[in-house]
Amino acid sequence: MNQILVIAWREVTRLRKRFGGGASPLAVVALLAVLGLSAYYLRDTVSLGSGLYRVGVSGDVPAISDSRFAVMEVDAEQGQTLLEQKVIDVFIDGSQVYSREDDKSQFAVRALKQYMEKQELIRVGNSFANADAFPLRVAINYLGAAEQAAAQNDAGGALPITTPEEVIIPSLTPPPAPFTQVLVALLYIMPITFISIFFTSSFMDEKMNRRLTILLSAPVTPFQIIFGKMLPYAIFALASTVLIAALTKTNILLALAIFAPTTLFIFAIYLMVPLFYRTFKDTTFIAMLVTTLTTAYLVFPAMFTNVNDLAYISPLALAVKMYRNEPFGWREYLFPSLPMAAIFGLAMFAGTRLLNEEFLMGYKPLTRKLSDAIYLMMAHSKPYIAVPLWSLITIPVVYMTQIVFLAFATNLPVGLILGFTLFASALIEEVVKTVGIVALAEHGAVKTWREIIGLSFLSALGFLIGEKLLLLVSISMVSQAPVAGALFGAGLLLFIPLIAHFVFSTIITVLRTKLRFPYWLALGIGTIVHFIYNVYVLRGGM
Repeated sequence: MNQILVIAWREVTRLRKRFGGGASPLAVVALLAVLGLSAYYLRDTVSLGSGLYRVGVSGDVPAISDSRFAVMEVDAEQGQTLLEQKVIDVFIDGSQVYSREDDKSQFAVRALKQYMEKQELIRVGNSFANADAFPLRVAINYLGAAEQAAAQNDAGGALPITTPEEVIIPSLTPPPAPFTQVLVALLYIMPITFISIFFTSSFMDEKMNRRLTILLSAPVTPFQIIFGKMLPYAIFALASTVLIAALTKTNILLALAIFAPTTLFIFAIYLMVPLFYRTFKDTTFIAMLVTTLTTAYLVFPAMFTNVNDLAYISPLALAVKMYRNEPFGWREYLFPSLPMAAIFGLAMFAGTRLLNEEFLMGYKPLTRKLSDAIYLMMAHSKPYIAVPLWSLITIPVVYMTQIVFLAFATNLPVGLILGFTLFASALIEEVVKTVGIVALAEHGAVKTWREIIGLSFLSALGFLIGEKLLLLVSISMVSQAPVAGALFGAGLLLFIPLIAHFVFSTIITVLRTKLRFPYWLALGIGTIVHFIYNVYVLRGGM
């Protein structure tokens, strides 16, 4: 532990030197917090598109109080002239509405029509008695504990008649879009992403200046180096989570529980960047790509909170419910959090195996470097242990990717896009199951037919075990989707998916290692067979 703390303090010292000009990471977080709070507190007062349409009115015209419309009073002749000159978009003369044929004028007319319809519903709702059938009203009464007990004791279970505390008109109540809550939740992600980029650049700087080589020669383990360098950045990220939670007046412990796995997940991704790339140019490009994809993965599903359960693939959906004061259970929490924590564990394991000078400084094509990385992760144990363990520990990566595909597929017709989803899922599974065996064979660790076929079976077994374990956590989330059975092998007969996985893996590994097919060709053939099986399972389930 002392070595980890020494490395962490060294990293803090280096970070302070980088911000020696007066800037501070804390200032960046504070600025983000101020911007986010401004958006949070102004969410009910600022209208998107304020003053977008210009409306001229003349005569007896109802008041227009929507901020999208800039209203100006004109006489009849002036209004027609201004409309033709495109100074205004719509002209209202008493009960007559005049517009042009261009798009903006027509959009203004439609927006104005929607606004007037809503105002009319409000007028009707306020003008007519509550007993009238239109518009529909829903009366809500909030009963205390004593009133509930009294109601249960009444004959026939009748509720006492009370004055409604709240009346809702469904036609005037839009669905609660979580835009504001997602915006606030995104504030947590931004400082985590920024500080993880600092972590990556620091790692890259020491790698390029060969100071990391000196550190590797010291009496410390690769795990202590990685964890020590990551520790101050992770503490800063968690501190920013606490700060934002305090400023937005939410439950700090709950915010930490939601965003701690997310922090680990983001750091796991950014740990891989300096391990595989040697130049700052490559690192910057990949870091920006990873930032974009990670943000999209976290933000887009959360916009469908309370619409589709698959929104829980993003922990931001939990943050949305937290800010809405809505409860969620352990299953909803583990659905995004457990795979993220598992991916962090996989990344740390990979980092400890890849943190050596030969791998770090070797300049090879990416595919070759990936093959070397997989071999280094497997070379420290026997193949019959390493292969099933590899299939087991990489399940979270496959699982999260398939869930993303599934989230898109649930709202699409069964057709071309669904076929692409099934094919892409089969491709990802086969890469994970076979790439370890192929890497071992290319480095001479396995050679015989017996070893290849045996390892293909163990890979399929490890993959199936991991698949079923994660499925236990998320079964209620994915069981309603038609494509779930094909992607996750749902069913009571476990030996059928096991045999299927074994056959697909064997086809690819034998074609590559014994018949010397190019890996991409062998992978394509095995994936097509797997895809046909998925289609058969899907049709059988439907």
